[in-house]
Amino acid sequence: MSIYKGLTRLLSTSSSSTQSIIINNNRCLYNSTNRYFSTTTTTTTVDYNAPLSATEILRKKLLYQSKERGMLENDLLLGTFATKHLHSFTDAQLKKYDIIIQQPDPDIYNWVLSKDIVPEELDNDVMKLLQHHCQNNPLGYYNSK
Repeated sequence: MSIYKGLTRLLSTSSSSTQSIIINNNRCLYNSTNRYFSTTTTTTTVDYNAPLSATEILRKKLLYQSKERGMLENDLLLGTFATKHLHSFTDAQLKKYDIIIQQPDPDIYNWVLSKDIVPEELDNDVMKLLQHHCQNNPLGYYNSK
């Protein structure tokens, strides 16, 4: 059987609740063929309708809220922080971060840049990590010096 016939058969057998993803040399192909297929192709089936855990739902909510703030400055600072760190947070850290981002935008901005003193109830490991992120090139710009 040729590789193309096997690929066609694989793609045609996927159900409506799952999609077949062909992974070939770190490239994902969704329902398409590639004329440069090698024989080391592996297949993975992903169920996009699988229910998410409560932790994953909270992560997605926090990521969205971090990127869609009222102030552009906080969008950039909190969005890059969330993208970089939320995937590795524990449940307790996610809850602490949730409490932090429920505060008013000007207050968060002043706290993370150490312009104001952080209230005692918000001064925790997540706030310190957020401050460190925001004070150390959070957008990834390089100095040209």
